[in-house]
Amino acid sequence: MKKILLLISFVSCNIIFGQSVFQENLASYNTGTQLSGQGAWSNNTALGGGGSCAGAICTNASVLNQGFTYLNYGSSPNSLELNNDKDSCGRLFTAQTGITYFGFMVNLTSAATSPNDSFRVLSGSAFNIAFRMYIKTVTSSTFVIGISKGSGATSYTTNSYAFSQDHLLIFKYSQLSGTADDLVSLYVDPVIANGVPAVADVSTAVGTDATGNIDRLHFRQSTNSIPVGRAGLISVAKSWTGLILGTNQIEKPKFVLVSSEIPNGILLINSNQIFEKADLKIYGILGNLIDSKTISLSENENQISINPIQSSGFYVVEITDNTNFKFSQKIIIE
Repeated sequence: MKKILLLISFVSCNIIFGQSVFQENLASYNTGTQLSGQGAWSNNTALGGGGSCAGAICTNASVLNQGFTYLNYGSSPNSLELNNDKDSCGRLFTAQTGITYFGFMVNLTSAATSPNDSFRVLSGSAFNIAFRMYIKTVTSSTFVIGISKGSGATSYTTNSYAFSQDHLLIFKYSQLSGTADDLVSLYVDPVIANGVPAVADVSTAVGTDATGNIDRLHFRQSTNSIPVGRAGLISVAKSWTGLILGTNQIEKPKFVLVSSEIPNGILLINSNQIFEKADLKIYGILGNLIDSKTISLSENENQISINPIQSSGFYVVEITDNTNFKFSQKIIIE
């Protein structure tokens, strides 16, 4: 019997992980004080914000010590206050083109029946709006969510959602090749592990396309007729899985490979996240493919059947999914 060494050094732990643009859980910020000025957040329009609070008596939006948790998306103890006549706090991020995802959670207690938009994603300035979000009351206990592209008409979800409950909102903005064909889609309370849903809860291509690269967002509160509640777990990425945050911190997928059963045709993979569908490949050190298959991984230990490997030497295990996530690790068999 060959002796198997469990080690295992990183050859190319190329965890692009869906190309995260930025992730913000607000966990490290001071609660009870304004968000503007903490981290990269600001109400200054030159820094991604939408302006200071408006009204004769107003205060800027505070960081709250109430958090959010969502399965396979993230968790944090803090959130951002949402209310009328606050400041419009936002931030800049690395300019993006093509398809970009925007995710955050909300818990809302009330909204207007004729709402103003309360969340904006923009390109290049505080006035070039890529898309907006609206929250509209339907009944005393429910609301619908609207989206609009540029200055186009607002499209609302068919389904309504309950006040005073946590909801995850994921927006997908697709910058396409035409001059008026960009598409905005919204997914409400999706099952993260299942990937991008086949059908969005609402989509629209009506309106003007964003000009230039998308590089900022803000929660618009320096007006009235916007929802009251809180928001948090904010994430921007180039893919669905790139949005994922961890518990109180950003957490990428992690794997522990146990090689002791490889001669018997079993690779043990301990995963900290669920993967419904991933590709597993095992290569020899010269790049020759030894095994290739589609696998699913549960959170914790997984027994994966592979072609038994009896020869000593170096091997590379590679795991990828249908986003840009890629994990590579070297194992040694002696």
